[in-house]
Amino acid sequence: MKQRFSSLDVRAMVTSLQETIVGYRCANVYDINAKMYVLKLQKPDSKLLLLIEAGVRFHLTNYARDRGQTPSGMTVKLRKHLRSRRVEKIEQPGTDRVVVLTLGSGPCEHRLIIELYDKGNLILTDADNQILTLLRNSKHDSESRITVKDRYPLAASQQQPELSTEWLVNKMQAADGGAPLRTVLLRVVPVGKDLVDHALLASGLSANTKMSSEPWLNELAIGRLLAALQWAQHYFEETAERPTG
Repeated sequence: MKQRFSSLDVRAMVTSLQETIVGYRCANVYDINAKMYVLKLQKPDSKLLLLIEAGVRFHLTNYARDRGQTPSGMTVKLRKHLRSRRVEKIEQPGTDRVVVLTLGSGPCEHRLIIELYDKGNLILTDADNQILTLLRNSKHDSESRITVKDRYPLAASQQQPELSTEWLVNKMQAADGGAPLRTVLLRVVPVGKDLVDHALLASGLSANTKMSSEPWLNELAIGRLLAALQWAQHYFEETAERPTG
């Protein structure tokens, strides 16, 4: 299992879990350490263990990890709101490394939000995205706080841009002249580092190409890069629809 999930890994894992955990009920929650939690999911004839490590990964596991004798405050709150609730859906909003696990419905609906970027976070909200508890307070941006009683800004999740030659040239020209091409693409085309690296390789452009070198005056280079990015974007979206067999 990879140590840290990319956006593409998140998309693939969400697609897989949509087919396996929806319909199960949360029987219990355990903490392994300050950032790692296990949700015990059950049906009458089946049991699954969902491992969540904030900032790193989430997946089913068969490995019974040691856990503390006394549950943490976070675990107590998760148990209070999630135990006996049915898993209704799991999704990746936009293209961010964020996963939303919805348990319960109607007045009992709660959302467990897993942030897999930066230092990571685990956030429990109600159906209106009001934060009930979380691992750590943080800031989503200069205007959105992530703290208890605030609303989690799910609507702010990044969406895929509509790629075109004009759009690509404008983004490149607006970037800092000393910025490497790879850094700029990771910021403006949210498909994850693996697919951006593949697009660069396919286009024949170096990841370290500086914006000040203005390769964007070369129509052939722009055309190759655009085609490679369009393929990467299509592959990313297709991952959500691909059978996981």
